[in-house]
Amino acid sequence: MKKKLKQINDYEWILPKEGKMNVDGLLIGNKAIIDGFEDDMIAQLANVAQLPGVLEPVVALSDAHFGY
Repeated sequence: MKKKLKQINDYEWILPKEGKMNVDGLLIGNKAIIDGFEDDMIAQLANVAQLPGVLEPVVALSDAHFGY
């Protein structure tokens, strides 16, 4: 999943809308924090972006982790 992220600046990364996602995902953190994110957490962000009525973007902050 990390390969799908696109860096906007030093602290913002986009998970572009694809498949069933209704909106983009936005991750906040420096490169070290992004590298530490689990792929499952990024997949979870994509799942949340599929919810009906969700507003853009779905955001994951630097303390994000896998688990609902």
